[in-house]
Amino acid sequence: MTTTNEFGYVDDEGNVFLNSPSGATKIGQYAAGEPNEGLAFFTKRYHDLISEVELAAARLKDGKGNVESITALIERIDKAIESPNLLGDFEKIKAGKDALLAGFEEYKAVATAKKAEAKAAAIAKREELVALAESLAESNAWKATGEKYKELLEEWKKLPSADRAKEQELWKRFSHARSAFDKARRAYFTTLDAGRAEAISAKKALIKKADELAESTEWASTTTAFKKLMDDWKATARAAKGQEEKLWNEFKAAQDKFFASRNAANSVRDEEFTKNLEVKLELLKKAEALLPISDAESAKSALREIQEAWEKAGHVPRNDKDKIERRLKVVEDAIRKVQEEHWHRTKPEVVDRANTLVTSFEANIAKLQKQKSAAEAAGKSDEAAKLDAQITQTQGLLDAARSGAASLG
Repeated sequence: MTTTNEFGYVDDEGNVFLNSPSGATKIGQYAAGEPNEGLAFFTKRYHDLISEVELAAARLKDGKGNVESITALIERIDKAIESPNLLGDFEKIKAGKDALLAGFEEYKAVATAKKAEAKAAAIAKREELVALAESLAESNAWKATGEKYKELLEEWKKLPSADRAKEQELWKRFSHARSAFDKARRAYFTTLDAGRAEAISAKKALIKKADELAESTEWASTTTAFKKLMDDWKATARAAKGQEEKLWNEFKAAQDKFFASRNAANSVRDEEFTKNLEVKLELLKKAEALLPISDAESAKSALREIQEAWEKAGHVPRNDKDKIERRLKVVEDAIRKVQEEHWHRTKPEVVDRANTLVTSFEANIAKLQKQKSAAEAAGKSDEAAKLDAQITQTQGLLDAARSGAASLG
């Protein structure tokens, strides 16, 4: 029993034959089932190939083809034509191949152009990355710039390959810029580490001095010494963050120990000085009772006794010292002012100047009065009026001078 179709047939023994212009050609054998199954199997191979060719042509037309897969398909078509292993219209297969080749050449031309564009774009992008890398080479923003170089490198790796010579030239520039930055950064941190080592040594020396001073009871001089240590600490470079904090805590512990002892001693002292304050407050009442000063000599004598008692009373709490001393100074200044005014009034040369001024005004008035009388006798009323006004003005000055002279002596 023979099973046939328009492209070939399968005999009873499962031999498959392809019809051709030169006659039937055996292309295989199907022993896995009935002849009609063999016919369907080898015919399906044909339809599968045609479908694959049509799909590949459509993908090429849409610009979605793949060079490798199209090349492999063409090779399979050539093999199927040279050594048939399917039943079908081989003219259609050849026509499909020709159409596929035409589309494939066009696709390759477009793909080649796109590839060239992509390479050019990759070169342009690499040039951009190189320019940015070179602009960062002298940056000292170490952390941010280091991260930026990592980003640039990742961008570089993601770019497609381009012209090898140009790419290597750009990579050399990129690498040189990054290396220059890395070298400067390593040099900086090497110097920084050395500086930090010196800072640690210097601060440990300051801590040792602080520990030696922590037990001192020389409050004033040691307070000054601690201030000097604090200034030296601030002037010293910082160590690494963790070490700096540890060193500072050690220094501050010694400092706090001294000042805690000083504050405790001051509290005891202030308690003792409070009694002295009470004494001085009573003395202040007596001193302020002398105001206003009416008799400078008696006030001065009374103040002298108060001042002697003031000195004997001793120290007062620091917070009260300036306040009560300012109040006592007000009384002292008031007595001094009264004494200075009295001295000024009794000073011989001052008295002489005042009397001379009175005499001068009196002589001037006498002269003006003679001139006035002469003007009146000559009938010069206007001139006489002016002279009278001058006499009145000079008389006012004379009265003031007499008053001033009377207050002296």
